[in-house]
Amino acid sequence: MKLRLGTRGSRLALAQAGEAARALSACGYETEQVVVHTRGDDDRASPLSALGRGAFTDVLARMLERGEIDVAVHSAKDLPTDVAHDGFFCLPRADARDVLLTVKGRAVCTVGTGSPRRAAAIAALLPQASVMPIRGNVDTRIRKLLDGEVDALILAAAGLERLAVCDARLQMRVLSPAECVPAACQGIIALEGAPGEAVHDAAAGRAARIERACQRALGGGCTGGAGSYFDGIWLYAQSEGKIARIRYTGEGDIAALARGLI
Repeated sequence: MKLRLGTRGSRLALAQAGEAARALSACGYETEQVVVHTRGDDDRASPLSALGRGAFTDVLARMLERGEIDVAVHSAKDLPTDVAHDGFFCLPRADARDVLLTVKGRAVCTVGTGSPRRAAAIAALLPQASVMPIRGNVDTRIRKLLDGEVDALILAAAGLERLAVCDARLQMRVLSPAECVPAACQGIIALEGAPGEAVHDAAAGRAARIERACQRALGGGCTGGAGSYFDGIWLYAQSEGKIARIRYTGEGDIAALARGLI
């Protein structure tokens, strides 16, 4: 029997589902993709903060519960950060950082993002620029950038890499976690469903749980202004535009540490 992999239909989501399929295939599984539409896909106008947590994941979770799919494939940063959703498996992490994407030769007066976290980073990095709300998948946002609707974007490095974005008109500046703390689990593909255990990456899974605990303590999911990133040594946290870091060895309560960071 083939494993049914539930996924959104965007080019990036399908690329991530392809990674999951290849990993599972290496473990002897056959797979097929089941493409679904989520609330976040159907409503392209509302800001993500208005749609609420689970906008890109709740449909897949219900399908998994009903047995309509065997594995749900997500961007791990889209999963709600409450404890009830910590039961997932992770593929090895891609680059977790954000990227400032600009058009060569164009002054940056406006930056497009729908993320309060990224907007706070823009205020510090480009105080002369105005933040413009923007929705849509990676391809849509880049088209808007090239068409002049905005002068710059902040996007996840992992998504740009997975889509092999390469355009001679564009230039990319990778932002360090000290400049813009990634959303919890950014760059990690999450698999919900028992077969995901076969391809689970322990390092990515540990980072995911540390970051999610930190983000919970800071009171923000991917739609809020909080960010958290663990590189194996340092834990970075962002809240209300403030960024801090501590050396984390695995000792101590993450929630207490996170609250003490900011």
